Amino acid sequence: MRKLAPILLLLTIALIFFSLPVFKNNHWSTTFVKDFRSGSLTPEQLTTAPESHPHARVLQARVAMSKQDYTFALQVIEPLVPTNDPVILQTYAELLFSLERYTEALDIWHRLGMYNKIEHAASALRTSDNLEMRIYALEKAYDIRPDIYARLLQYAQLERANKTRDAGQILESISQYQAIIDQFPDYVAPYGDLALAYLEQDEPDLALSTLDRAMPKSSADYRFFMRAGKIYDQCGSFDRALEAYQKALLECSNCQDAVQAIDRLTTP
Repeated sequence: MRKLAPILLLLTIALIFFSLPVFKNNHWSTTFVKDFRSGSLTPEQLTTAPESHPHARVLQARVAMSKQDYTFALQVIEPLVPTNDPVILQTYAELLFSLERYTEALDIWHRLGMYNKIEHAASALRTSDNLEMRIYALEKAYDIRPDIYARLLQYAQLERANKTRDAGQILESISQYQAIIDQFPDYVAPYGDLALAYLEQDEPDLALSTLDRAMPKSSADYRFFMRAGKIYDQCGSFDRALEAYQKALLECSNCQDAVQAIDRLTTP
């Protein structure tokens, strides 16, 4: 036992020595957070921190961000990157997003696998009507969780293509519709919109062949079948129009538009 005493004494001294920085860092963090909540942070607390504290600058940056002092927050945290520390990277990404450096922020969240953060960013971008960047965000989220974000990405891509077509940029919209179909071949909505674009481009054969590709798909819904029926009807393909209206009626049994179209096509 006496032989062990010096060893135990050395271990105790070593533990105290190595725990001092941890204790000091914890004390600094506790005091910083307490003073922030009470509104009594000093300029020294906001600008200086223990060198051994790995996240002191993160706390300072977050305080600055809460006051929308993004310039100071950037000065505090940017010297810490590049890094693999997720705490620093999360804060840095939030700061970049606040500074409208969207691509950089989204790339960091994508690297961290934080699809929930990307989803919130996409919602914010929708509010600000930044469709291109919202699509970029949803592409990043889809890359992580395609099972969750496929439909949201499809809707956003289709919205962009429809806006392009409505703006009279028909050829560009055709490329956008085709890109959606290439990525999501079982998503029927862009087939109907692509067929309409072809029709507006005075290419009825391409419009009809596009609809023919989508008609057998099980994911087709009432709106697609009604659009297909109208385009077939307009192009003089009455048998295929009738088939489309009948399928629309199967999807929506009380749809008067489908009933009236069927009556018109079957009444001598």
